[in-house]
Amino acid sequence: MRMSLVILSLAAFPLVAVAADSGAALTDDQCAAAWQKAGGADLTPDKAAPFIKDFKQVDVDQNGAINWEEFKAGCKNGLVSG
Repeated sequence: MRMSLVILSLAAFPLVAVAADSGAALTDDQCAAAWQKAGGADLTPDKAAPFIKDFKQVDVDQNGAINWEEFKAGCKNGLVSG
């Protein structure tokens, strides 16, 4: 029985890790407020850091800056925190 619990716990661990990577999607108002807090202009990695855990995931065009459209998409995908 004890061994079964250990195996079950280890099997469920990857599911918890995946769920922790993306948060809840922000509403349009929450997203706009976070954008303003971040500076309201294209975000460099240092400006984005308090709001975005994985810069490369949100910077879809990989130009080194996150624009408003990328930021909004990140909000909808749970990649931005308010």
